[in-house]
Amino acid sequence: MTADASCGAVRADRAHERIHRLEFDVPWPPKHVAAYLLEGEEPILFDAGAPDDAGETELREGLAEIGYEPADIDHVVVTHVHSDHIGQLPVLRAAGATVHAPARSLSRLERDLETAREGFREMTTAAGYEGDRATEIVEEELEELRRDRRLVEPETARTIEPDATVAIGGREFETFATPGHAVDHLCFETTVEGTTVLFSGDALIEPFRAGAFQVGLDHGADGAVDAYYEAMDRLAETDATVVFPGHGPVFEGPQAVIEATRDRLDTLLEETREAAAAVGPASPLAIAEQRVGTVRHMAPLLDTLGALGTLEREGAVTYETEDGVRYYEIA
Repeated sequence: MTADASCGAVRADRAHERIHRLEFDVPWPPKHVAAYLLEGEEPILFDAGAPDDAGETELREGLAEIGYEPADIDHVVVTHVHSDHIGQLPVLRAAGATVHAPARSLSRLERDLETAREGFREMTTAAGYEGDRATEIVEEELEELRRDRRLVEPETARTIEPDATVAIGGREFETFATPGHAVDHLCFETTVEGTTVLFSGDALIEPFRAGAFQVGLDHGADGAVDAYYEAMDRLAETDATVVFPGHGPVFEGPQAVIEATRDRLDTLLEETREAAAAVGPASPLAIAEQRVGTVRHMAPLLDTLGALGTLEREGAVTYETEDGVRYYEIA
């Protein structure tokens, strides 16, 4: 090992000593979600774990293991508004923490509910759901919006702008707008003990790609994969050498994972094109079922909708709408 490499390894070790990982159990793969405590004069927690009583217990126990309690946390930085990343915001806010959230997430949370309902209804129909199942999905999407409002409390949260330098807790962070998994997603780069690190949320994960959920079943769902590629383009500009993700292990060498994520998106596009060729003209739901089998959860459908949007813009597929349902086929 050269002197420079040895020095870099020491700096990385020191960075790890200042950043502590807290894990929370969730019922979906990979069965955990991570938050990170960054030590300092004003301790900062990146993301806030899973909701409900079990999540609160895990938060308190995880903090206690490193000598902290919720009242010691001055700031909570939200990478994106998904329930497993904002679950304990009320506990931390009540203990005195300031919540910082992406500007776009706060504006989306403050949408008129009836306008949101109409968007959910139109995209649920376009995807191929009908009858009671379509009604259930619209109500589920609305309940998620109400829940996220309660957890984040947008009227008291401080906004974080994308692609900017922001100061939080006496530190400066470079923010990267990284939509695709979530339309509001931000990653945060800073230097800790001489090592440039990235808090990547769900935008960059080493062993797998998070779903292209973007906006859920709402207007813009078909832009998810395009947005995901754009996010990788932005992250290619990071100077970080160590990444702290929302799922999977902490890892080094983000550029290789960025390329792997692009490859995974390429695979999604090819699988979706093949599925559309096999069953078209067909709804996104039918194409998703052809691609993965029975669709029990929303993730395969949202991936498929996003992929179909990219393929349509590339001229690989076309669609026609009948009674609000989109029917895609190979161009």
